[in-house]
Amino acid sequence: MKAALLILALPACIACAGLPRITPAAENEKSDIVKRCAAPFLGGPRRLVHSIDGTLPGGATATMIGVTVAFPDSGRLRCTIMSIEGLVLLDADYDGKLVIKRGIGPLADPALVMGMIRDIRLMLFRPAGACAEAGTLDGGNGMCRYRTDEGTVDVMTRSGGGVEVVSYDSSLKPSRTVLLSDFRADGLPRRIELAASGMFSYSLRLDLIEAEQVR
Repeated sequence: MKAALLILALPACIACAGLPRITPAAENEKSDIVKRCAAPFLGGPRRLVHSIDGTLPGGATATMIGVTVAFPDSGRLRCTIMSIEGLVLLDADYDGKLVIKRGIGPLADPALVMGMIRDIRLMLFRPAGACAEAGTLDGGNGMCRYRTDEGTVDVMTRSGGGVEVVSYDSSLKPSRTVLLSDFRADGLPRRIELAASGMFSYSLRLDLIEAEQVR
């Protein structure tokens, strides 16, 4: 359980990198690229259960179970993290305001939990706001760029079928990279991989166990 708590408490220190150059798409192609960029994200309320495997700095690993109830239209999230033994490490609700109903150790820290909420939103929700740029990269992959008050988010549709999401802060330093892959018939990714590199590099792999629509 200690490893599970540590992996959720680590900050990400990412090296600065410039934004990839996007070749703008023609107007008649732009809407199709934007649609493909939005496709992997939730289109309606869902309850999702994932197994979560994490790798800590130094190679230590941790396994957890995550249960998320997500409402993309309103941005509301209900997040529960459990150890594989069934101990609830975190039970939190976010609906414009964070409410921690149960938090053990560092997971009682609102700042840390809000960081987790932002990660979950990055993995499940289409980036906020309108697409500022849409086009292709040098390799031919489609790219959509979103700009918000919190920073910049790039969504790249890979030719092999996966979708990569990179979040940058206001200084254009990448803070998170997410890979969505192995999509089901309903468009949900069976696998989500989140990576942070730098002084405290770590990674999370989420494998979908169960998904259901909710009201």
